[in-house]
Amino acid sequence: MKTKLHRKRMLCAICGGQLRKTVITHEEKRGGKLYLFRKVPAKVCGACGEIWIAGETLAEISRLIREGEPVRKIETPVYDFVPASAR
Repeated sequence: MKTKLHRKRMLCAICGGQLRKTVITHEEKRGGKLYLFRKVPAKVCGACGEIWIAGETLAEISRLIREGEPVRKIETPVYDFVPASAR
């Protein structure tokens, strides 16, 4: 009988790379508005960089957008990109 616990490896569904737990800054765009969330728990693929956020975390982000109070607001410059060849 084995008594040693084995950790299940978390693999990226895109490339099969190893996922690692971390915290990220996440942008959420809704209704023409941009919301910025810091310290969001996520998993990031070490091979391709794909980001995975749990459903419970996304539900909390939605709740914060509806009911939460931001810790601060910042002004964000917006630019229209015009390639040099189009000028």
